[in-house]
Amino acid sequence: MEDTIGIGVIGLGGFGRFLVEQWSVMDNIKISAVSDADPSCASYFPSIRFYPDYHNLLEDSDVQIVSIATPPSTHAPIALAAIGHGKNVLIEKPVALNTADACRIKEAALKQGVVATVNFVLRYSPVVEGVRKIIDKGVFGAPRRIDLRNYATQDTVPPGHWFWDRSISGGIMVEHGVHFFDMSRYILDKQPLEAAGYSVWRNSEQEDRVFGIVRFEDDIVGTYWHSFTRPKAIETTTMHIACDLGEIEISGWIPLEVSFWGWTDESGLQTIKDCLPGVQMDIGDMHNFEVASCDRIYRVNAEVRGCAGLGIPKLDAYGNLVRAVLADMVMAVKHPDHVMNVTIDDAISALAVAERTTAELGDSLLWPIGC
Repeated sequence: MEDTIGIGVIGLGGFGRFLVEQWSVMDNIKISAVSDADPSCASYFPSIRFYPDYHNLLEDSDVQIVSIATPPSTHAPIALAAIGHGKNVLIEKPVALNTADACRIKEAALKQGVVATVNFVLRYSPVVEGVRKIIDKGVFGAPRRIDLRNYATQDTVPPGHWFWDRSISGGIMVEHGVHFFDMSRYILDKQPLEAAGYSVWRNSEQEDRVFGIVRFEDDIVGTYWHSFTRPKAIETTTMHIACDLGEIEISGWIPLEVSFWGWTDESGLQTIKDCLPGVQMDIGDMHNFEVASCDRIYRVNAEVRGCAGLGIPKLDAYGNLVRAVLADMVMAVKHPDHVMNVTIDDAISALAVAERTTAELGDSLLWPIGC
């Protein structure tokens, strides 16, 4: 069909193969070519044109959008080469290992007149979008703190995996943390202003626990913990948002559920009903009264506690998100005035925070205790 967009996927690890599978079911999308340095990967999709050298994929006239699903240290050189061939690029996070390279990608895309963005799938989550609207409407008053706790598995990144090599991955905050820095900025609609970090090394090769603190506009404090230490069966990810009059907690690295409680009014109750999928609420009536919290005065008449969720398996939710990102990008490619929900500037902002929260070897933000 004339409106069909050709996609080329570079990198056929687990995530790259997942993208091919999910995008293949979309209307007006054709996976025109795939590439991986390992020739045996050709067997994964025998009906799709395979290139062991990604440079050949970039020369394929059927490919309009290049998806880059390779280790982070390769993102910038591949993206710049693709842009140089006039291709639009969708880059797996992080956009690059540093903001200097990320800005080079932005400048090259602007000069070439192509779309370049990063695969921040969490912005497309119905749960995240619902929470963003609840915060924007002030349902539980002003947000004061956002706290990410990611207890991830070590099973998929054994010793010797490139994940542990900062020269390839950038470290945990760069490789993984950027998702949640961006998610925070999106939910709060506030810019990050200052950041610092701390880390713990299991041994000389594995920096497996990292902590970051970020100050956003309006003095909202963000704290971020990532550890890659648990068995896969018990890994958990939660994002907790504390507001003046209540709290919200999102569960799952792919957000599947959200719980909440707090004081609000009729308008706030309606916002919750309108914004969260599958919401259930217990509402207690209160006398209409004014209450002070921090430096603000609120009028409330209801106490609410509840939860909401997608009610679908994680992989189904994940598939929905990667298809939503691509659909958004296709719209931008076809209609230059379309502004994507995730832009290259969002990618650069998250990476800048990740750089600031990545502790330098031997550095410490902690002061010794005692005389």
